[in-house]
Amino acid sequence: MAHVRKTTEELIADEEKKSEQVKARMAELKARQRVEERKRDNHRKIVVGAAVIAHIKIDPRYRKATQEALNKAVPDPKHRAVIPDLLDEKAFLEAMKAAAKKAAIEAKEAKEAAEVAQSGPGKGGPDSQGSPPA
Repeated sequence: MAHVRKTTEELIADEEKKSEQVKARMAELKARQRVEERKRDNHRKIVVGAAVIAHIKIDPRYRKATQEALNKAVPDPKHRAVIPDLLDEKAFLEAMKAAAKKAAIEAKEAKEAAEVAQSGPGKGGPDSQGSPPA
């Protein structure tokens, strides 16, 4: 069987095809890298934001410094609208009172649900008619 040699033009075409495939693969890898970096950056922002918010709740001086920084750094009304409790001490205190009230209500509801679950049917629970099952 005779070996057919490729012409120079065919060899160039093959190399150009390989080059295009490499370029496409590089573009794909770079896009993947950008996605990974964006995910890592978003995760980092969430972790730092959660830490800042937690510290704001326990340290009034830190809260004041953070409020000042946010008031300077967040001028866009759209962004300010989602953090009013972090921009103003009065709004912060109101938000903390509302959160405490909500937590108390949820705790009470959970306690009542646990009591109902413990009593079970036929033992004074809401399904009970006051008489033993037949």
